[in-house]
Amino acid sequence: MSRLSPKRKPGSPLEAGASMRPPADLIVTRAVVWTGDGRRPEAEAVAVRDDRIVAVGDTADVGAWRGQHTRVIDAAGRLLLPGFNDAHVHFTEGGLQLENVDLKEAGTADEFVRRVGAQAEHTRQGDWVLGGGWDEKRWAHPELPSRHWIDPVTPGIPVLIHRCDMHSALANSLALQLAGITSATPDPVGGAIVRNHAGEPTGILKDAAIGLAARVLPPMTAERRLRAVKRACGHAASVGVTSVQDMCPASADQALYLELAERGELITRMYVAPLETEWVKESGAGIRRGPGTPVLRFGALKGFTDGSLGSATAYFFDPYCDAPDTRGLLTDEMQPHEDLVARLRAADEAGMQLCWHAIGDRAVSLTLDLFDEIERTRPRRERRFRVEHAQHVAAQDFERFARLDVIASVQPYHAIDDGCWAEQRVGVDRLHTSYPYRTFLDNRVRLALGTDWCVAPLDPMLTLYAATTRATLDGKNPQGWLPEQRLSMTEAVSAYTAGSAYAEFQEQEKGSISVGKLADLVLLSDDIFKLDPCRLRDVRVEFTIMGGKVVYQAA
Repeated sequence: MSRLSPKRKPGSPLEAGASMRPPADLIVTRAVVWTGDGRRPEAEAVAVRDDRIVAVGDTADVGAWRGQHTRVIDAAGRLLLPGFNDAHVHFTEGGLQLENVDLKEAGTADEFVRRVGAQAEHTRQGDWVLGGGWDEKRWAHPELPSRHWIDPVTPGIPVLIHRCDMHSALANSLALQLAGITSATPDPVGGAIVRNHAGEPTGILKDAAIGLAARVLPPMTAERRLRAVKRACGHAASVGVTSVQDMCPASADQALYLELAERGELITRMYVAPLETEWVKESGAGIRRGPGTPVLRFGALKGFTDGSLGSATAYFFDPYCDAPDTRGLLTDEMQPHEDLVARLRAADEAGMQLCWHAIGDRAVSLTLDLFDEIERTRPRRERRFRVEHAQHVAAQDFERFARLDVIASVQPYHAIDDGCWAEQRVGVDRLHTSYPYRTFLDNRVRLALGTDWCVAPLDPMLTLYAATTRATLDGKNPQGWLPEQRLSMTEAVSAYTAGSAYAEFQEQEKGSISVGKLADLVLLSDDIFKLDPCRLRDVRVEFTIMGGKVVYQAA
């Protein structure tokens, strides 16, 4: 008898009626099961029937569920976890990024230009070079790229490529021409057209200004959208992600998700949060938060208070240290305040959950003000407000997070990426409450972990590495950047499973390996609770199971 399980007593629920119950469809046996369930934290085996977990226990007990047609996976002592639930992704964009130009590993300006040119060579006339992910902060001589860099390697091909934070983009001269962007074009509210000393656009567009070029993009074909979503689902399964919370999907994406779900072809569970401005425009208050299906659910809305730290558009109380003429940008969505409040009240009356992007400390504070205003003027109910990113928080606002029961939906990979250069932007003082995961927990604020894919990699191992080590990508902080904000592995995994489930009102359905919950499981090659965190990058997913079906198996 395993040390993990108490000795069974005759007549226990596991034995009662055993001969009459239908056999399991799937059993995972001889595993180290981290359940995430405080009533039984550890086990050796799990049985699944249909899409639900029917037994969790030791190998002998769960083996009693085996039938003639039961599929048995011998874990051979490997770690079994609840499926990871990424609380913040851009799903279709992630799928598209898998085939667009990838500039994440462009470590120099020359490599940046070479990769853009190589993509242009394989781009058909009439199509655009899209994608991106560059970070000029990683270059030996950091400077924003210019259209003049890429014009020579993109003749006749328009280009619109995003910075890694998605809050800046570079357009080549042809793309600017097609969009009608000239030296006379005014900056849009909530955005900026970066210009040289002569007043000519450099090609860099920030936040709302990106939309000036994006609006002339050719519409995505149905075939390409389908390919992108299916590639995204396959990639998610390969890294052990069984649920995602998709921020800002287009209406065409949502329609495609619904079609795939109805055909039984959606192998990633989705909670969808379209833009609040689009929801009001397209749906009014006619759509309310509802139960949906176990695979696809609607009921959240995404909004933006500010931009990003990397693009110097995150909104702060004090000016940027390296750009003292700015405190960042408040989005056009937030202006005027009266219109914003009217929209949010309509959304709240429809029962919609509000998931609000806020990165700078003033943006976070303004977002909490909005939530507080709704709480004070509407009947109390369980709203589960969310601040997406919550990267820089004023010291006095942690208490407000807890009092308003606001969820901090955070992406630890941003900390080890931005940590390479954030001090230059905001100085030492503001870093004390930046990417403050430990401070959130100490103040009893709920955490939900995600990646912001395609801004950051979808792989949960990289997120767990970031959360538990805080070791920046440049190798300069091996003991951790702001190490006092590190999470333990148990805390990080809990926030990545149960925490994310709570953030989408699904804690009764998923987030732990418990009898009655959805059978979303991931089997890993190594025990991450015992492993040196520096080796997390080497951990492989052996099996991913969604709703009792194997959706990924390592070769």
